[in-house]
Amino acid sequence: MVECRRRQPAAIGIMIFIAVGNTRTLLAQSNDGLHFQSISAATALHPAHILQQWEQLRPHAEEETFALGGVVPEALQTWRELLPEARLHEPDLAVFNQRVANAYIPGEALGFDRRCCLLAAAQDYPAQSSIIIDMGTAITIDLFADGRFQGGRILPGITMSFHALFLGTALLPDMDLPVPAAALGNSTGAAIQSGVFHLFADALQGAITHFQQMYPDAQVLLTGGDAALWQAQIPNSQHVPDLLLRGFYGWLQA
Repeated sequence: MVECRRRQPAAIGIMIFIAVGNTRTLLAQSNDGLHFQSISAATALHPAHILQQWEQLRPHAEEETFALGGVVPEALQTWRELLPEARLHEPDLAVFNQRVANAYIPGEALGFDRRCCLLAAAQDYPAQSSIIIDMGTAITIDLFADGRFQGGRILPGITMSFHALFLGTALLPDMDLPVPAAALGNSTGAAIQSGVFHLFADALQGAITHFQQMYPDAQVLLTGGDAALWQAQIPNSQHVPDLLLRGFYGWLQA
């Protein structure tokens, strides 16, 4: 495995990073692009309430600017209406394409979170193939190799899968997932938990095996809200909780 270079990014001043996900929104600040002070709040909350939570944890600075990105158009528009336009920055897709070669169709459809994680892998491991698994509301499995984004897979997230069984049937209960779950379930709830757990365990390991057949040196980077629970289930994986934020920070560098 190639050691992470952890290149020191250029300083970009006092900036608050706002990453809007389907379920959770991250607010973060960093002085070096390596270490982040952050909070996570429900995306359903109004941005003004999220900012209040943020300001309770840190002093307000008049000169700070804001970087905004995400995957929920309605929430992003609400943030734009709240934040001062003169101090608001949004990442340029052309910059991403310059830094991470790709053939995604259409190019603008590649999600913000996937872009950030790919950028972080490219800047930290430029000579290393990386399988990036982001375990959030949806699960993405992307391959960065030969200096470019090769493509990836998108799966429904774990909570989404439980809700689909609950909403699509008359009698199945809504469940949470223990990690790991038993191989065999001897109640309806345990059978659902076993089915969903092993569905994802097999899907993740299958993707890793397939990608490593093409790129045997590929390392596995885990990030996203459910990543810490799953690291033990994926041998030789690395949990990188700030991968998205690190890529977002790098994207905003001049």
